[in-house]
Amino acid sequence: MINKALVLGYFGFENNHLDGQTVKTRNILDLLKTKEPTEFKQVNYFDTQSFQRSKWRIFKVFQSVIQSDIVYYLPAQNNLRFIFPFIFILSKIFNVKLHYIVIGGWLTEFLNGKPLHRWMLSKIDAVYPELDELSTTLKTKFGLKRVYQLHNFRITDFQPSEIKKSGEIKLVFMARIHPLKGVKTLFELENEIQKQGIAKLTIDVYGPIYLPFEEEFNALLSESQIVKYHGVLQAEDIYNTLQNYDLLLFPTQFYTEGFPGTILDAYISKVPVIATKWKYANEFIENNKSGKIVTFNDSNEFINETIKLVQDKNELLKLKEGTQNLVHKFSAGEAWKVLKSKIDLPS
Repeated sequence: MINKALVLGYFGFENNHLDGQTVKTRNILDLLKTKEPTEFKQVNYFDTQSFQRSKWRIFKVFQSVIQSDIVYYLPAQNNLRFIFPFIFILSKIFNVKLHYIVIGGWLTEFLNGKPLHRWMLSKIDAVYPELDELSTTLKTKFGLKRVYQLHNFRITDFQPSEIKKSGEIKLVFMARIHPLKGVKTLFELENEIQKQGIAKLTIDVYGPIYLPFEEEFNALLSESQIVKYHGVLQAEDIYNTLQNYDLLLFPTQFYTEGFPGTILDAYISKVPVIATKWKYANEFIENNKSGKIVTFNDSNEFINETIKLVQDKNELLKLKEGTQNLVHKFSAGEAWKVLKSKIDLPS
C-alpha cells in the first residue's frame, strides 16, 4: 500500500470551470479515490487554479509534493515549462515517485528545442500519453523509456436507453465554444440544410463560451433558426442528455487535439460522431463503424457528409451500434489496470 498520493493539476474547482483538462484531472482523482483505503491510504489533490488567487500558493505545491509518496502530475504547458523543473528536483531529493499524465496531443511540439525538459522526463517514474502516435514519438524521437499509454476514460455505469424517435433528426455539438473548434461550421451547415429544404432537424450546442468569441457567437445565434445554445452541461446530466441525439458534430480545427472527451461521452451515450481528421482522429474513431472522418479544415466536405448521414437513417443506426465496440476500451477499469501495474501494488 502507498501511504500518500497527490493529484496535482488544474481542477477548476474555484469556479467549477469545465473543459477537457479539468474533466480529465478530476477523473484521475475520482479513480484514485475509489482505491482508498486498499491501495492508497490517502489520496490528496492540489488545484493549480488557486494560483489565480495567490502566486504564493506555489510553496504549498512544493510542500504537498514533499509530503507525498507518489504524485500524479497533469500540467498544462506553462506549468510544465516553469514549475515542473522544481517538482522534478523535489521528487529526487525527497524520493517521491513522479507520474506524468499527459493531457492532449501537444507534448511533441513542446519538447522540440527543450533538451532539459526531455532529460527530466526521461528520469521520472512514468509518462502516460493518451495517444498511440504520441507514445511512439516519445520513445523513438526523444528516447523516453517509461512511456505507457493511458486512454482517456470515464467513471460511469451508464447504459443508454432505447428512446423512441419522433422522426426528427437531432444533431449535437458539445465542446468549448471557440472558432477553432469549428463552431462557425455549424451555421454553414444550417445554411445548406435550409437551401436543400431538409425539415425536422435540429442542431443543439453545449459548452463554455470562449469570451473573445462570445459577441460574434451570439450574433450568429440571433439569426439562426436551427442552431440553439443550451449552456454548459453538468457532469451528471451529460449522458442522459446526449442519448437523445442522433449524431455528434466535431468539426475541429485544432490539429493537435488529443482524445476529445466529448467523443467518449458520445460513445457511452451510443451516439456516433462525424469529425474532421485532426492529427489523432484515426485512433479514436473507426471510420464508417463508430463515425465518419472527413478531411481536416474542409467545411464543405464536413457539411456534405453530415447531410448524407442525416438522410440515411440506416447508416446512422449502423454507426450508432458501432460505438459500443469502443466503450470498454476507454473504461475506468482499463485505465486502472495501466496505473496499478506501474506502482508496484499487489495484484
